[in-house]
Parts: sequence; C-alpha cells; structure tokens
Amino acid sequence: MSVVVDPSRIRACRSNYDTRLQRFGPVLPLQHPPATAIGDTPVLREDVDGVTVYFKLEHLNPGGSFKDRGAYVTVSRCLEMGFDSIVVDSSGNAGVATARMGQRLGLGVDVFLPESTPEGKKQLLRLFGATLHEVAGDRMAVHTAALGATSAAAAYVGHWFNPYFFEGTKTMAYEAFEQIPAMDYALLPVGAGTVMLGLHKGFSELVGAGLMDRVPRLVAAQAAGFAPVCAQLGARSDAAGMSSLADGIAIAAPPRRDEMAHVVRETGGFGVVVDDNEIAGALKWLVSRGHVVEPTSAVPMAALRRAIDNGSIPRGSSVLLPLSGNGMKILDELVHIAGV
Repeated sequence: MSVVVDPSRIRACRSNYDTRLQRFGPVLPLQHPPATAIGDTPVLREDVDGVTVYFKLEHLNPGGSFKDRGAYVTVSRCLEMGFDSIVVDSSGNAGVATARMGQRLGLGVDVFLPESTPEGKKQLLRLFGATLHEVAGDRMAVHTAALGATSAAAAYVGHWFNPYFFEGTKTMAYEAFEQIPAMDYALLPVGAGTVMLGLHKGFSELVGAGLMDRVPRLVAAQAAGFAPVCAQLGARSDAAGMSSLADGIAIAAPPRRDEMAHVVRETGGFGVVVDDNEIAGALKWLVSRGHVVEPTSAVPMAALRRAIDNGSIPRGSSVLLPLSGNGMKILDELVHIAGV
C-alpha cells in the first residue's frame, strides 16, 4: 500500500507559511496536520577525503531521531481515525517517537521492545508515559508479541509495514532538496527501510513534479550479520560474527527487503556492509566533529569511508548522509565505545 500524491500539491508546500512538518500538509495524508516542533533539521557540509558530505542532523528532532517524522503522521492519522490507543514494536527510537507524539495528542501508547534495549531509551519511554512490554528474544519475537496485543480500539502502528510512517519520513527528502544544491548519492542506514523507502518516495514525488531531474543514487549501509538487503544486492562482508553496536538496524529479515533492493537498483545505487571496528571508528570521528549520535548513525559514515576507499563513490561527488539518532540516550555506551 502506498499513498499517492497529486504532483500539483507538491509545489504548494514551497509556498506554505506554516513551519516544520505542518507546512507539508498538502502532501501528507492528514485532514488537519497539528502544529509540531519536528522537522526543518539543519544540514552541515563537510569535506571527507574529497567528497562533499551533507550531514542532515536528524538527531536534533525533539524525540532524538528521524522517526519523529513517521510518528507525526502515523499518530495524527490514528487520532483522526478515532483510535484511543496504539501499539508499536521498537528497539527504541520508533517507540520514543510514537510515545512522545501519543502523549502530545492524548493517545495511550504500548511499546513492545527487546529486553536488551539501552536503559536510557527505556527511561525516555517511561517519561513520555508509554507502557513498556520487554520481550526476551530477537527483534522478530518483539514483533510477534506486539501483533498479539492489538484490538479494535488499539491500532498497531509498527513502522515495518505502516504506509503512513513513510509519508512522514519522506519529508526529509523535501527538506534536503531545499537545503542541498546537488546530491549524487544518499548514503543511508538500512534496517526495516523507513529511511530509505521514505526518502525514495519523497525524491520520486519531487521528480514527478518536475522539481528534480532524478532520484539520487541510494546506497544501503548495513552492519555485519544484519545485511540481507546488501546480500541481495551482491555486497559481501569479510567480517566474522554479528554487529553488537548497530542495534537500531539489527533486523535479520525485514519484510520490505525486496522493495529496498529494488529501489537501490532502480537508482543505480549499491550496498555496503561494515563491521563493528569500522562503526566504532566512524563514531569516534563523528564525536570528534561534535556530533553526539548513536552507533547506528555511524554505520553510513563507516560505509562512506569504505566506498571512497574502493572507488564506489568517486572523489568530487556530493553525498546526503542523515545522522539518524541522538547519542544522549546512551551516553554510558557511547563513552565506552569512544574509549574516553
């Protein structure tokens, strides 16, 4: 399922006097987009080994991640549809974003999450009034438990399947188009696909409206042991074992794997698999540049280093690279990884 947007409505966003995500009302499936502090995240330009990188600072959203965008549309739509409560399965950030928006709009939120979720994220969920259900087992076990808790009054809004979530994350593409003069590549952390598929949808709508010539080449960055999309694209990793750092994208069997591989191929992109040593090195570099982000945000940075080294991304290119999640939620872990 996908929400189809009339191209004529896309231009209306550019003359909309509302701020943040509310200004994208003409292209969102909402009757009354509520006022919000989400979105309009800044872009920071850096030169990385001869490649111009535009870091989209998504970790500065009020809930600490890009998933605030998807939660904004999802929870607002649930309210319009008359639901009293919502159920979500999450390794942390999607739950935080949903709980924050649910609290703001007066909906109850039940979050199913792995027992191994960092304590900082659990505390933030409690702060936003969510009811936590900690599940033993992997991310798929969490998903199964969440599905069992839905009812006629409680909507399941897991972002793995939810089309409204992508309608929120696509707004990152709209903003990047306004902020960045050229984008040859978009280098993205890939788990369930909410960044990649959302950006692809947003860029495709802009191309359809005649505002962009083409969608940037999409590069799927995945962590060792959790790289099914990259495997489908023919990218291999020589790393042994499974990543323990990139918990935000530690999904072994995402349901939209085929769709993600398709949009990467369609745009002329490729996949890159990185190991924990590379992720830790990229994270240290990002922290040294003043970006307090979680390890998952360092995955595309590590992939960028590898792609530059092997020539997959040539010097002189311009790259969009979102920093997806805030590291303030996991400071103890961050200090340990950074070796402070």
